Amino acid sequence: MLYANRYVRLPDGSGASSQSYLGSFPVTTTELPAAFESLLRAATAGRPERYQALMERIETDVLTPARQREAEETARRNLQGIENALRWAAQNLEAIPNLPAYRDLIDRPELQRLLANLLGASARLASCMQSAMPVDTATPSTESNPVAEERLQALLTNLENTCVEIGALLPESAQVFKRGHIFERETVALVKRLWFRTSDVIARLGSRAQFRRPAGWSALRPSVLEEERELAALGLPIAGGHQ
Repeated sequence: MLYANRYVRLPDGSGASSQSYLGSFPVTTTELPAAFESLLRAATAGRPERYQALMERIETDVLTPARQREAEETARRNLQGIENALRWAAQNLEAIPNLPAYRDLIDRPELQRLLANLLGASARLASCMQSAMPVDTATPSTESNPVAEERLQALLTNLENTCVEIGALLPESAQVFKRGHIFERETVALVKRLWFRTSDVIARLGSRAQFRRPAGWSALRPSVLEEERELAALGLPIAGGHQ
């Protein structure tokens, strides 16, 4: 805000200062409005050093921080937009091979052209990923040490057990949370955090060639989960503690 201070002599001979409002501008402003600059120039007429000092203070205390906040917000929105687009694209790509009659119709010329365009776009995205996150290959010099891998196995086992237990709690048939149950705010917040934690973990795991999900990976559920039944038949512990 810009105020003008004036010195006023009172009837009794004493002096006092008076202050009047001249103008202001939002703290989110990144460039000084011309109207405000004109008011400032008029208020400091004949005092160029005062005008310069106030302009420097406005630049340092208001305009520069506002530009930084705007740049950070723009970067955040851009990052979120790319993340959302990549997740959406990945979900749709994974779903395509499972569409009805996919194998019967994919050889049609019009679909082949679209598929070629899609693969071309994917190749451009893949080139960006390879430069930022090289694909790891197993070589004697890059093998993880046994202790670290045992730690990873333990963490993955705990995570799978947790997923199984959560899944067992939620169906209405379990009679734990009935239809229409209102969950506490803390529970909702934890689930929201899980949206991002699980996505981050899958992305990190997917940076290793052995862990990467293939096209149509959702169709592998029967064969992958068959391993649980094989472990159970051998009397070995499996995720969720079932045998």
